[in-house]
Amino acid sequence: MKRLAIGVSCACTLAAAMAQTTADDTIKTQQLNEVTVEARNQQLGAEVSTYIPTSKQKNGAQTATDLLNRMAIPQLRISPEDEITDLAGKSVDIFIDYIPASKEDLEGMRMHDVKKVEYYDFPTDPRFQGKAHVVNFVMQKYEYGGYVKGYGWESTANSGQLNLYGKLQYKRMTFDIATGAFYINRSHSGSDTYETFRLPQPDGSVSEFERKSIQEYAKSRTRTYWPTFKALYSSDKITIQNTVGANFNSIPVNDRRGYVIYSPEVSPRTDFSSSTASRVNSLSYSGYWNFILNENNSITFAPRYAYSHTNSSSLYTESSAGEYYNAAKDDSHRFSSNLTYSHSFGKWGKLNAMVQTIITTNKTRYTGTSDTHDNAHTYRVGPGVQYSVSAGKVYAMAGVGFHWDRQEYLDHKENSAAPWIDFSLQYSPDERHSVRGEFHHMKSIPSSSYRSAAIIQSNPLMSYTGNPNLVSYGSYDAGVNYSFVPNNNLSLSAFATTWIVDNRYVYDYVPTENGILRTIKQPGGGYSQWDYGAYATISLLGQKLQLTAQLNATSVHNGAPYNLNKTDLLYALRAYYYLGNWSFSGMYYSPQGYPDGCMVGTWMKTKSTIMLQAGWSNSTWNLQLQIFDFARWNWKSNKSFMHSQYYDKIEQTYSINDHALAKLTVTYTFGFGKKVRHGDEATQQSGVNSGILK
Repeated sequence: MKRLAIGVSCACTLAAAMAQTTADDTIKTQQLNEVTVEARNQQLGAEVSTYIPTSKQKNGAQTATDLLNRMAIPQLRISPEDEITDLAGKSVDIFIDYIPASKEDLEGMRMHDVKKVEYYDFPTDPRFQGKAHVVNFVMQKYEYGGYVKGYGWESTANSGQLNLYGKLQYKRMTFDIATGAFYINRSHSGSDTYETFRLPQPDGSVSEFERKSIQEYAKSRTRTYWPTFKALYSSDKITIQNTVGANFNSIPVNDRRGYVIYSPEVSPRTDFSSSTASRVNSLSYSGYWNFILNENNSITFAPRYAYSHTNSSSLYTESSAGEYYNAAKDDSHRFSSNLTYSHSFGKWGKLNAMVQTIITTNKTRYTGTSDTHDNAHTYRVGPGVQYSVSAGKVYAMAGVGFHWDRQEYLDHKENSAAPWIDFSLQYSPDERHSVRGEFHHMKSIPSSSYRSAAIIQSNPLMSYTGNPNLVSYGSYDAGVNYSFVPNNNLSLSAFATTWIVDNRYVYDYVPTENGILRTIKQPGGGYSQWDYGAYATISLLGQKLQLTAQLNATSVHNGAPYNLNKTDLLYALRAYYYLGNWSFSGMYYSPQGYPDGCMVGTWMKTKSTIMLQAGWSNSTWNLQLQIFDFARWNWKSNKSFMHSQYYDKIEQTYSINDHALAKLTVTYTFGFGKKVRHGDEATQQSGVNSGILK
């Protein structure tokens, strides 16, 4: 995506110039042509890149993600599912006026109030809480008033969403209240699985056979409801925001039926049925407190607490193999905080001293094929310092600290300490060129959901368990990025990154008397991933037409127990055309292959995506009609492949998401008062991940 620019287009006509001749002392005049001076709306910088959206882009966009897509910022990549990452696929944190924002914030934002968009790599501004890659929306400021916004969509995939946002500002206080609902009804979901078992026998031989589970019927329903309330106090030196919210998510029905066959036949064909249900109720609080002590010192504190209660159950039946019932109840709590003290040395740089704290507890009860209690606690304290210096064309940041971790599972206790390191060097010789290099190292805590010692049987031949002895694992990543923005009509970027995981834990499939037990082993073989590619955007016809192309390659080495080496190439094209209040767009994403994380040996293969869109908008209404994959009329979706010594699995999923469908999205915004401040709407609040074994 592109970095922020400054200025607006303006035109001036030069007055007639006078020329005096020496031959006859008469004065002659000459009329010069009109000269148009266009200010840059894209500007690269060593410390921050800035981009100014055009009026066409803001008028056509419904949400902040939609706006970023239209702006085509060269350092950003947005997937067809609207996931915002950098070009290498790394997470990007979104802020609105330097306050953390969520997906619902981006949907509730009023597009016409966006003044500019800033992109940062490894910023040391304490308001960004040490995040590595940041997009910050700078919004129009207002005196008092408010607005109401409705955002909703409905699709032929039997799914829909409706969110309502309300904002009221009076003097230094701003209040937000928001609520939303989401539903899915599906009859074309689920998967077919093709499993290969290689089971050693007592006589030294190996029994190898294939188990095919073919789905013939599926039905599922999903329901989500959420309310949120937010209060913000803002002055020149103090910003305090507190948000409380709840989230209620349920899948009351998820049923499948079909048949199972073996090759060579080890048992006759049997019918199967599967029924699962789950409910997650969450409450959360998040705070953001920033205090400017004087022109050189500030303190930022960001606490967060979340609680989730989870109920889940499943019943799998095969006509000749009996029933397998499993249920789990979980109560999980998570508290985290980031405290940062910042001091500026002026031209000599800035120093941040920070402390991160995380406390997680999970209490889980399993019934069914396993009857057991789990009780897990995780603690992390991470002090550190960051120092940055900006010297015109060069911005450098170095950070170092420690993570002290304590993990408790039943009677097992594990203590560890490890350093974390951040380094970034950026050089921008002018506002058209920018090159960046970065390095990052840290250790991550395994999720409590992987620690359970319970052995749960999901079907006649497959069981799974966790590993109470898991310890933190390290990761290293490094990359380079080059961006070139010669003018408002062209931008280019190229990148290359690598990611290496050390002492990782992996799913390991081991033979038992009853088939295969999926355990979690540590350490697994080495894992490394390389991503490299390019991104280009060109605007034509007075910026009425915008064309964007993306090329990205991924290479992966996934060592034992999978021994997987794969490379895949993705290419994508997107176009926008503006005509008055109308806008039209089209998108094509090629099929993509990628690893499903470093813990598993699964290689995912997606379908291609085609989308056509037409939209009409004014300052109040915005309507968009999208048509996806109009030439595809089967329900086949992603396909995955996994190979190990004793067990292989190929899974063909089915979904409406890769079937032809249409989606209508409507927003309506009503503003009142004088100069309302927008941009930090209340949002759906998430809970905390449960400790149920996955």
